[in-house]
Amino acid sequence: MALENELNDLLDKFRRDLENFKNTKIKCGIIGRSGTGKSSLINAIVGEEIAEVGEVETTMEVGKPIEHKGLLFYDLPGCSTKNFPKETYFKKFNINEFDCVILATSERFYEDDLFLIEELSKINKPTYAVRTKIDYAIDRGTKRGKTEYDTLREIHSNLSENLTGYKVEGVYLTSADYPKEYDLGKLIDDIINSLVGLKKERFIADVSINSKKILEGKKAVAKKIVSRYSALAAANGFNPVPGLDISVDIGLLLKMGNEIRDIFGLTEKQQDFVKEYIDERTAKIISGKALQFTAKYIGKEAIILLLKKAASSQVTKNITKWIPFVGQIIAAGIGFLLTSSIGEGMIKDAEEIAKETFNAFKNAKVTV
Repeated sequence: MALENELNDLLDKFRRDLENFKNTKIKCGIIGRSGTGKSSLINAIVGEEIAEVGEVETTMEVGKPIEHKGLLFYDLPGCSTKNFPKETYFKKFNINEFDCVILATSERFYEDDLFLIEELSKINKPTYAVRTKIDYAIDRGTKRGKTEYDTLREIHSNLSENLTGYKVEGVYLTSADYPKEYDLGKLIDDIINSLVGLKKERFIADVSINSKKILEGKKAVAKKIVSRYSALAAANGFNPVPGLDISVDIGLLLKMGNEIRDIFGLTEKQQDFVKEYIDERTAKIISGKALQFTAKYIGKEAIILLLKKAASSQVTKNITKWIPFVGQIIAAGIGFLLTSSIGEGMIKDAEEIAKETFNAFKNAKVTV
């Protein structure tokens, strides 16, 4: 009985972790003048077009977040203007509630930017200085006979000098046209390192794959999610599967499949974003594989077929060795193992498609 109680406590913990993960939000402020490419930067971070790109700043929605799953991006104007005086800026936009702040510029940081950095350091808010549109600077430098290396080194040096005496987590050179090049991956990695617990997991799950390190992080988060869904499958009430002498909650498996698909960037919107950056033939191949993933793992009939296949395999044959109980506890154990087995297959297939996408996406340039 004591062992059974311990098992129930463990399953309850996994269930709470799953619910907390789904409810976790990360608030990220992106501050900068109009035309600095903040919307493009947000889209590049998440790997999906969630922010409207344009040179004209709309102030009607200022302060309202752009939401992407667990990520809340606040696209904010610079301060020290008539509409947004620096004296009330922090209070107006609830800056204290942000998990991190990105200060974006397409040139240099000005007096109002430096004021914000100084104020953010007073409340120990992680602040990242980002120079956008770096590819344009490289093109201009090339016309003047400079190498790409020299241009990048010069701009980074000038910005570092510009920020002397001000506390920032780092200086990052980025380009929306080359999201897999320059410092965007490093920026995402550094934000990840500033977060802890479920916020860190949530951020990793919801950002784009800009490096192999991020891909590895997504795999680790996906494994935790599969463990939580498996525990929930064991703890939930049992629903009979047609043609099987077992019970599993098919709805949970469908939710798990959707989450794994989202984490590895296989949704239709995420694939549409990728199409803008890679050649048409490769895009079609990758999109086709993403559709195959959906057909295999997301759909009631597809899940039933997977369950029948898993139930007839070795996964359930030694269940009594896995847990020393009978009756419903055995059934719960089978549900746990079946869900784990299917989840592992989801991760393996999704990771392979994500790797292929990353390799095709890397170094590609969007046509504008």
